[in-house]
Amino acid sequence: MTYKCILFAAIATLATSCQKVINLNLRTAPPKYIIEGNVTNLPGPYQVTISQTAAVNSTVPFNGVSQAKVTINDNAGNTETLQETQPGIYQTNTLQGVEGRTYQLTITIGQKTFTATSILPHQVNLDSLYTEQVYNFSKMVIAMVPLFTDPAGKGNNYRFNQTINGNLDKTLYGETDDFTDGKQSTWSLLRPDPDSTLHTGDRVDVEMQCIDRPNYDYWFSVDQASTGSSDGSQPGNPKTNIVGGALGYFSAHTSQTKTLIVHK
Repeated sequence: MTYKCILFAAIATLATSCQKVINLNLRTAPPKYIIEGNVTNLPGPYQVTISQTAAVNSTVPFNGVSQAKVTINDNAGNTETLQETQPGIYQTNTLQGVEGRTYQLTITIGQKTFTATSILPHQVNLDSLYTEQVYNFSKMVIAMVPLFTDPAGKGNNYRFNQTINGNLDKTLYGETDDFTDGKQSTWSLLRPDPDSTLHTGDRVDVEMQCIDRPNYDYWFSVDQASTGSSDGSQPGNPKTNIVGGALGYFSAHTSQTKTLIVHK
């Protein structure tokens, strides 16, 4: 099973022969905490960000939450309290992500406590990158393909980040081995855009993450929520592994990156 989506906001302006000013009475929902945390198999430091949702008309890009107590511990007996380096941004100092270990995040903000658990999977090697010509919206385009072999035994989940000439592709790319267990993957990173194509000379960096299933489910639900396609009704909040009522995710994952310059 795979998913690809692009997050976007569209603003439509309707022009008619007569105009009428309509004042919308938008209901203000109670603010919710947003938590985003990562631990990888690469050397730290690792970060956890804590913010709050803002009103619809707010111009604040990041509403960071200060003075929280943030700790991460693993099942090998290691515990670290993170230090706040900027408002809402907390950072480790000595913690090291190790494949196969389970990590627990605990956050205390006043009387509220939030927890999340994530298993750092064993790394599946990203063997190489290559380009291929594929049809996209009835047009031949060039797309990047990460080549790797899924190990035997179901339960592997993957996420990819593609950066083109220094610009992060905002498409969400994810894959499980539900139907490709033990097989070589040749799945292209194709943006869902009629004009999506790579060009000669483009520098493409591809990060491959091995993630646990709860985090795959989170990113899959981000896809569904962004398109409203989960059940055909209005989209809801993405499925989170954070317990306590916050939005966001906590992910322990592997990270490896390869680079390719596109040639003819």
